[in-house]
Amino acid sequence: MTGGLSLSSYIKGAGIIATGGIIAKLLGLFFKVPIGRILGDFGFGLYYNSYNIYNLLLTVSIVGVPVAISKMISERASVKNYYGLYSVFKLSMTVLLLIGGISSAVLYFGAHWIIDIANWHPDTYYAIIGLSAAPFFVSIMCAIRGFFQGMQMMTPSAISQIIESIVRVIFGIGLCLYLTQSYGLAMGAGGASAGATIGAILTTLFLLFALSLFMKSFRKNINESKKIFKKESNRAILKRLTQIAVPVTLASAVVSLFGIINSFTYVPRLQVAGFNIDTATSMFGDFGRAQTMINVPLTFSAAMVITLVPAISASFALNDIKSIRRKTELGIRVMLLISLPCAVGLSIYADPIFELLFPASQYGGEILKYLSYSTVFIMITNTLQSVLQGLDKFMVPVKNLFIGLIVKFILNYIFIAIPSINIYGLVISNIGAYAVSTLLNYISIKKCLKIKLNINQTVVKPLTASLIMAIVGMKIFNVVSTTTGENIGVLISITLCVVVYFVALILLKGLTREELLLLPGGRKIIGMFKK
Repeated sequence: MTGGLSLSSYIKGAGIIATGGIIAKLLGLFFKVPIGRILGDFGFGLYYNSYNIYNLLLTVSIVGVPVAISKMISERASVKNYYGLYSVFKLSMTVLLLIGGISSAVLYFGAHWIIDIANWHPDTYYAIIGLSAAPFFVSIMCAIRGFFQGMQMMTPSAISQIIESIVRVIFGIGLCLYLTQSYGLAMGAGGASAGATIGAILTTLFLLFALSLFMKSFRKNINESKKIFKKESNRAILKRLTQIAVPVTLASAVVSLFGIINSFTYVPRLQVAGFNIDTATSMFGDFGRAQTMINVPLTFSAAMVITLVPAISASFALNDIKSIRRKTELGIRVMLLISLPCAVGLSIYADPIFELLFPASQYGGEILKYLSYSTVFIMITNTLQSVLQGLDKFMVPVKNLFIGLIVKFILNYIFIAIPSINIYGLVISNIGAYAVSTLLNYISIKKCLKIKLNINQTVVKPLTASLIMAIVGMKIFNVVSTTTGENIGVLISITLCVVVYFVALILLKGLTREELLLLPGGRKIIGMFKK
């Protein structure tokens, strides 16, 4: 055990969260495919508009306070101060309930005002109302998830993600179909949004049940710890919570503002380029679909963030700099091993993926072909940001992201208004903004930790394996699709590409023996390639 958490446990925790996240994202994709077909480009644009403002308001309850809870609990758990960590949890829950309640009220009572400010289509109203109750319940979910993650228990969070997605799919699609057929696209978009609210309610009930089961045995530890550690004042806890949550929230708010800038600039700048509001909304709907596709690999970086913050915090509390450095280097390497093939794979299969999932889409395949490369920079930025947060360098990623935000606004303003570029200006600005943020975060971490990355092992070999995968993958698709058709062919090709990439990586010696042993069946894999 190093720094409170071994590398194998760290990878296992990330694996559990990633598995739950991938299943949840695939269910979410299954949700958006029929929703997109039911609503069409225009209706999906209404639905996607509402999510950007929802995400901005929800940033505090999804990221800011839960990260603070996770960090503060892991710090106390590393020294077995269970009484202190329970006090942190109770006060944090109260804070989140207040934040969630205010966010819900803003969405419900301010829907018309938001639409007017954003210059959105008036029919967006019902999509916003459908989401309005969700922040209150999501705030409870996030408090409990933060508690379990701080205790480095990842399974309840993973299960809750899956439950939330299943409920959202069932109720969201059902309500969307019924309301669209009965009352039109605007109400249908509201029904799709309401699925998220129902999912949040039922997931909250599951997490409350899981927490009650855990507390039955854990109360003994709290009572024993109470005899050893002094009670922390609510004021001291709240001060520390604020010191962590506010800058983390600001960083997440800046990320949400990336989406808000897209929402606020695409209509006026596309109008300058000669497109009307209906066409602009349809284009943005396709951009939203492409964004949905890149959100699937982004689940891995979300899992890394969830495990990395408490892992780094525990090592930092014990002043184990060597452990922090190893976890940081491993985090960066793992993200590049995953993000590079994901970006290349989404790019080469963009058109057949959209033909399979969104056959009516006019722009989506071409958008995804280029937007996919932003995943590399987003995933690395998220990983580096979590390291800085674990080291108490909370304002550094905020500043770096804000610089990226300025870059994004400038690029949006310039490129979207060019008729030949139009909606692809959003793609250019996404890649540019996150590339700048990634570089600045890396420079900041290098100053703090003096990390030394093996460029050949970390970048060159995964990139080479990804290019091999792309070449072989396109040949596989061309052969298979002539027999099975493109829809089945792309699914088979994607599956085989995973194998091709992994084999290429091993043949290039892109994975060390230690890393292979961390994988399920690692010893068997080593044995196979020795033969």
